[in-house]
Amino acid sequence: MRISVALCTYNGEKYLPEQLESIKRQTRQPDEMIVCDDGSVDHTWDILQTFRKSSPFPVQVHRNKNNLGSTKNFEKAVRLCNGDIIALSDQDDIWKPHKLERIEDIIRKAPNAGYVFSDADVVDENLNPLGYSLWESAGFQGHFFEMFSRGQQTLCFMKKQFVTGATMAFRASLRDLVIPFPDDAFWVHDYWIAVCLSSCGANGMPISEKLIRYRRHSDQQIGVSPPGKTKSSFKEYLDFPKMKINLWEGWLRWGESCLYLKRSLETVKNDNCDTSGLQLLEQFEMHFSNRKLIHSQKGFSRLKPVLAEMMSGRYGLFSNSWKSAFRDLFLN
Repeated sequence: MRISVALCTYNGEKYLPEQLESIKRQTRQPDEMIVCDDGSVDHTWDILQTFRKSSPFPVQVHRNKNNLGSTKNFEKAVRLCNGDIIALSDQDDIWKPHKLERIEDIIRKAPNAGYVFSDADVVDENLNPLGYSLWESAGFQGHFFEMFSRGQQTLCFMKKQFVTGATMAFRASLRDLVIPFPDDAFWVHDYWIAVCLSSCGANGMPISEKLIRYRRHSDQQIGVSPPGKTKSSFKEYLDFPKMKINLWEGWLRWGESCLYLKRSLETVKNDNCDTSGLQLLEQFEMHFSNRKLIHSQKGFSRLKPVLAEMMSGRYGLFSNSWKSAFRDLFLN
């Protein structure tokens, strides 16, 4: 089984050398590394060239003529990989020495798994522990973890994002299910890969072990927050001017992205694909259409369709349960 590492860089001179060194020190070294630089203007390109010449494994370095952005840059790197397993890498983390060895072992033992992803220690820019892990930050634990492990993976992804590309590896044989990555900024590459594969039945396998140190710093494009968030009070649900715009428009934006996913899965599905994820998205489309219809109505005419959606259970599956029903009844 051959392993490719797909690394994307952009103005990463500050932390890149440490990340490259951690990949170089893997107990199971990659069979190749594909690096796509997105037009860095610092010393990133020189660092990559030096590493390429001294690396114990083959390294290909590609420089984009035009800035593609992180998602499309990862798409390019993934397309260029030749291995059986594609492990994604950011430029600013630190891999623990046995990361690739552990990933290969798990994928060998789980032939039905389409991808794997691990937890990680969250550290500051100087690698000092911040006292929590990636999964704790994302709320990927307890009942939610059990839901995912039981196979309700598409539904889990419709509620939150918890797979971080820096910890992910997937089977190259499934690449055609996820490429091309969407241009829509909602779909970051790791989220897209995970939800597409899970929705096609190529389920993800979580690795509870923390296989990287995930660096949190001010320059990163997407970071993580400490665990926990402030719960909204009942009084906030009566704060009509602000809540009715932000929550509803945000939900519509998210809903359109879910429907984009549904259309994409309809295009790529084949006889080997599990259709349960697609069936769930079809149920969501019905809920999405019904909620939009409710918001086009006035006064007590909303009551009957809101109750019907509540009885169907779709408010609980796809929205925020009774809180969303309350908003649909009373907010314009």
